[in-house]
Amino acid sequence: MPIQAIAFDVDGTLYPNAAMYLKSLPFAVTHLRLMLAFAAVRREIRTHRPVDDLRLLEEQMLGARMGIDPTQARKRIEHDIYDRWERILDRVRPYPHVRGCIETLRAAGFPVAVTSDFPVERKLVRLGLDDLFDCQLWTEESGYLKPHPEPFHELASCLGLRADEVLYVGNSYEYDVVGAKQAGMMAAHLTRRPVAGSIADLSFSDYRKLCEWVLQNRS
Repeated sequence: MPIQAIAFDVDGTLYPNAAMYLKSLPFAVTHLRLMLAFAAVRREIRTHRPVDDLRLLEEQMLGARMGIDPTQARKRIEHDIYDRWERILDRVRPYPHVRGCIETLRAAGFPVAVTSDFPVERKLVRLGLDDLFDCQLWTEESGYLKPHPEPFHELASCLGLRADEVLYVGNSYEYDVVGAKQAGMMAAHLTRRPVAGSIADLSFSDYRKLCEWVLQNRS
């Protein structure tokens, strides 16, 4: 099936995770208990089926792990993780050639979308990429986190396309590549070490290669 649109993950895909982790060290040290608890909650939530209210479940689970009530947990998530931690992105630069690649794809007529398991809009502003995307989706708005198929289906719906017409680009093999393929999308894996027997349609480490490959496979 020819590629009709391209969708991107954010964290580790539009910018290098290593740079974010390095600059996050002082924050992580002072918020270690919260970060470890939140990471554990996120891992567990990905296995829940079905989820009636993802945000409420997340708050309840984090509260239980930290010994605080869900209202306090919500404040810690919104203030410490979605606000203070996110500000570190002001000191992180996108991957080389990301903007040029996306601008080339848009100029070639491809709709371009973006999604993440974390709030999307402010991150794109901080990265200076907020003007590039036709659709933006925070996976929590679908009620599930990746690799559940629902966020990918929501993204295809936002683009007005079938899932098999969309190429999804991400750095996580488990969450992005496997999730996208299970939802019926094509997948491109951003990695320097391709997975043996990978189900990705493309593995790449340079955004210029991604652009070249997409343009060659548009029809």
